[in-house]
Amino acid sequence: MGERKLTRSQERFEHGGRVLHYVRSGEGPPVILLHNGGTSHAIWDELTPRLEGHECFAFDLLGFGDSSKPGSGYELSAHVERLGAFIDAKGLAPVHLVGNCMGSAISLRFAMERPRDVRSLVLFNTLTPATFKRGLYGPFTPLPTKAPGVIRFMSGLALGRSLGRFGVRTQLGRHGKDRGVDRRPELREAYASADQSRSLLEVLGDLPNYGVLDTFTPPPEFPPIFTLWGEENRVLPSREGRVFVEGLRPARQEWLEGCGHLPMLERPEVAAAMVHAFLTSPEAADSRA
Repeated sequence: MGERKLTRSQERFEHGGRVLHYVRSGEGPPVILLHNGGTSHAIWDELTPRLEGHECFAFDLLGFGDSSKPGSGYELSAHVERLGAFIDAKGLAPVHLVGNCMGSAISLRFAMERPRDVRSLVLFNTLTPATFKRGLYGPFTPLPTKAPGVIRFMSGLALGRSLGRFGVRTQLGRHGKDRGVDRRPELREAYASADQSRSLLEVLGDLPNYGVLDTFTPPPEFPPIFTLWGEENRVLPSREGRVFVEGLRPARQEWLEGCGHLPMLERPEVAAAMVHAFLTSPEAADSRA
């Protein structure tokens, strides 16, 4: 399955006085894609053209990309509420949800609240307290409560393009480094914004509310789940990921060799083929159809 040219449109959705930007492409059953903290819809640019037969909505979450950056409203519950409002406004249910890290957590939490409105879940590297604590940035977890002044100071910093590239590189496995994913300007420059840094640190402060995911066991009739995890992920290490995935009992799981936190950019052909195969599989394609 090769990449193909798609008609893409930049669109916006207003909710609660805030604007969410997203890229819409393709035709067919709807797929909503949610990125990890610190990036934008751009992480899906090599995946969505390969999801033939689906209409894709790749979002900039509130606080990231071209969406509003109000300095508040970044709690997991608020992201889930906005996702539901969009699905309802566009009449997309039941919908496939695809996420990475924070985006996976939002997708899973939404499905826990509204399982009948989700056709399937594709979860890359799901963010939870347990998957985060042993990772590269795990030592920062106590700062919001123990040193809020440090967080306020850090949230005002823009890393700049050079440090932004370093930040991206720390998330990559060897395939991503070989592909030069850290040289992509849309990823580097995401870290050059103080507003976006603030949004990312607000996620850290809300991390305890992600704990409900660590203890969740899908009940019967829950939407089918496909998990993907980078074996060389230093942000959410695969060792902790395996414990989380075991409890989730997905219909399919893949551990991507040579990939870190951004498999959809590190091995796009492989990741896209796996996602497409799952979305068109009987358990996902026929679920709640």
